[in-house]
Amino acid sequence: MKCITKRLFVTLLAVCLTAALFAGCAAAADGNVSITVLCGFASEDPHGQYIYQYAEAFMAQNPNVSVEVQAISTNDIYTRLAAMATSPATIPTLFFTAADQVATLYDLGITANMQDYLADSVINGFAHGVVEASSIDGNMTYYPVSVQPLAILYRTDLFEAAGLSVPTNWDELVECAIALTNNEDGEEHWGFGMVGSNNSSGQSRFLAYLWSNGFRIIYEEDGVWKTDISMDDDFMTAFSRWTDMNNVHQVVPIGITGVDYATAANYFAMGYTSTMMSGSNALGVTYANNPGLRGNIGSFMIPGDYPGTMLNAEGYAMSAHASEAQKEAAVAFLEFFTTHDDERMFWHVSGKIPSTLEGQKVEYITGPDYQGYIDQINAGCLPIIAFPGVSAFRSALGNAYSVVFSGEATNEQAVQSLIAAVEEILRDYN
Repeated sequence: MKCITKRLFVTLLAVCLTAALFAGCAAAADGNVSITVLCGFASEDPHGQYIYQYAEAFMAQNPNVSVEVQAISTNDIYTRLAAMATSPATIPTLFFTAADQVATLYDLGITANMQDYLADSVINGFAHGVVEASSIDGNMTYYPVSVQPLAILYRTDLFEAAGLSVPTNWDELVECAIALTNNEDGEEHWGFGMVGSNNSSGQSRFLAYLWSNGFRIIYEEDGVWKTDISMDDDFMTAFSRWTDMNNVHQVVPIGITGVDYATAANYFAMGYTSTMMSGSNALGVTYANNPGLRGNIGSFMIPGDYPGTMLNAEGYAMSAHASEAQKEAAVAFLEFFTTHDDERMFWHVSGKIPSTLEGQKVEYITGPDYQGYIDQINAGCLPIIAFPGVSAFRSALGNAYSVVFSGEATNEQAVQSLIAAVEEILRDYN
């Protein structure tokens, strides 16, 4: 019944999104090959331009290959791909994915094992932990181009002016946020730049926060998927501490449920917030919009006694249904993408950290603004979430904090509903 349920779900998505499906590509009889790249990077600034530039440069060197980049929001891509799963010919040759979502795509059977197509020299060229961060059941589910562990960005100048030290736990972070919040006399400055939207960006940060408090959240034990979400005091305290930042302490921007990653990154760049939990890509946004902040930004690991983030490798999965000619062209494009640009402009302007050993030698990631991310990588990150129902699970987490932020439910009511939703999701996969 479980498989039928998932198949029916995907079929219904396909019916709803038929008009949006992309046409499949195949090798032409004359030896020319066309590949499509469904790309979450391409619509983003300031680095999206380089996706198109790299594609053009690759085609100039490989005139028999046509690369079509199709931009899509990373918040929409998984629903789109789930719909495509019922019509394999519509699945793009390459499609953006990341460690926190790929298990769903792997479970649908649409990701090729990259290790079947990559030379050993390429695999060995990835940085420490990168191959593991993109693998499930020994299958390398996608080709990582960057890593994005979460850390806390902070204004070093504002911390110094207020006499604040880098916090070592969440209570201290809240104290810093309170000290740095000032909305009097017409000023608008918030201590913590929370991403409170109920989408993948907000959900991933809340999940990382819970991890930093010692909760496994979703884990497999003796072949059974389990959770440690409960109504006990420890979990309720952690849950309430997160929602209290808005509802009680008021240290986050107003209208928090509408603050997505792009908004939060811009708030930090423009000086409306003093801290922000984010991947290093927020540095790219900050420096692009406010170059004067260079030298006034640092980063530190998510405070807490436990690992609070995955390596968050992100890149492109390859369709298991693509032709062999397409797969060969796609792999060649991916290798070109990560090696041809000595200046690493895609990574530099975006603030992302390259996935390769060679790429991580670049100078721009050696300063205090990247220190927290490098510390997190060196300290070790959580393994990939292999739970195939991760998208539904994360959505349940997002619903829980959203209803508290909006005043529709208390913390206790939200957690009760969260437990019920999680139990239903687990029944579908156990």
